[in-house]
Amino acid sequence: MLNIMPGRQDILKSILFSRFSTENPGKLPSMDISLLYKYCCYQEVFSTYRSLGGIMNKMPTNFGKWDIVLDKFIVEFDEEQHFNRYRRLTLNSLIYSVTPHFDHLLYMKFCDIYEEECLAKASKGGYWGNRTSVKQFGKAEINGVLSGNGSPRWKQRAFYDYLRDVYSVVTGIPVVRISIHDELNIKGLTWTIDEILNRRKTQLYPYIIRILERQLEIK
Repeated sequence: MLNIMPGRQDILKSILFSRFSTENPGKLPSMDISLLYKYCCYQEVFSTYRSLGGIMNKMPTNFGKWDIVLDKFIVEFDEEQHFNRYRRLTLNSLIYSVTPHFDHLLYMKFCDIYEEECLAKASKGGYWGNRTSVKQFGKAEINGVLSGNGSPRWKQRAFYDYLRDVYSVVTGIPVVRISIHDELNIKGLTWTIDEILNRRKTQLYPYIIRILERQLEIK
């Protein structure tokens, strides 16, 4: 019988479930074009889609499942594949002037520093291109080649991350991002979220909870 160890996201989910209510928040509003028009941000979002090389006249708005849904807020966990030039491009959007729970400037820095890690993890197979991403962003270059049209799947992931941030703005439901690259200074030592989760540093788990408490001003 296989003994499958839980991944980083599963560990993070169990940490958050130990502190925050996991009551069913009910049916979350869906993201659609009418919602973007209602909040006068359709053109800004469509412009971002085009800047990524989006080729559809009607941009995609169905970004898939959330990582961790809690009672009063949502948590997105960003691993290696989320930090690259395409995600950085989306972070230039005016939307980020009104996202109180997200330090987009720090994420820009992560995108600059950690693109090589993104390449190491996400330069093959479905990480690089698939049917829907090619339909939305055009044909992929050879695996690992970021010149030309690069990776349609990277572009799709960047745009979907962006849409999740937009969702928070237009619905008022807080979306908080936790990155593997986030650092915590604990008793004179610096730990990344990745180190804490990978090494199963259970004594440090409460410090992850405090990140969310500070961002959401939960007492």
